[in-house]
Amino acid sequence: MHEPLILVSSITYAMKGKRILEQRGIRAYVERIPRTREAGCGYGIYVPAGIDEAERQLRNMGIRILGRSERKNVAGL
Repeated sequence: MHEPLILVSSITYAMKGKRILEQRGIRAYVERIPRTREAGCGYGIYVPAGIDEAERQLRNMGIRILGRSERKNVAGL
């Protein structure tokens, strides 16, 4: 299943991004991902629906986005 994850540079950006999205009615979940050069310390924001709008909102609010990745399918979400 195609489940994009927005990669951010820190846990601080991930938590702030989640709060920003939820204030705008967009469900979001912070997830730990394996550390890579591209993903920095390894955090992402999973948005089940409306990923393009979520990314636009985050960029507009100054959240540094490193890119997108595919989320591993996790049971229960």
